[in-house]
Amino acid sequence: MMQRIRSSSLQELSREQQENLRRQWTPQEGDYIAIGDHEEMVYYLNGVDSVKALPLLTIGEMIAYLNRQGRPVEIREAAGTWIVRAGGEESRSAELCEALWEAVKRAL
Repeated sequence: MMQRIRSSSLQELSREQQENLRRQWTPQEGDYIAIGDHEEMVYYLNGVDSVKALPLLTIGEMIAYLNRQGRPVEIREAAGTWIVRAGGEESRSAELCEALWEAVKRAL
């Protein structure tokens, strides 16, 4: 099971969505980030270039983000498919992380 999105997931965002994500993100030590196609873990906060970096959101971070946006999350699994309902819209995927990411992209 995927625990976080990948750098390729961030390429699906428009520039406006990327900037919106950056504005709402506060880097923390231990976060995974992407700078272009390069993924790395944040060891020292002063080493994070928040103008270029984007967070590789975890399942928990995506749920928290959707809740902050007033899109309460309902998650269920049926026949090997994860179903995420947030903000009146539904996303489906074999991976929970990917279904949540679809909901986050709509919220951004």
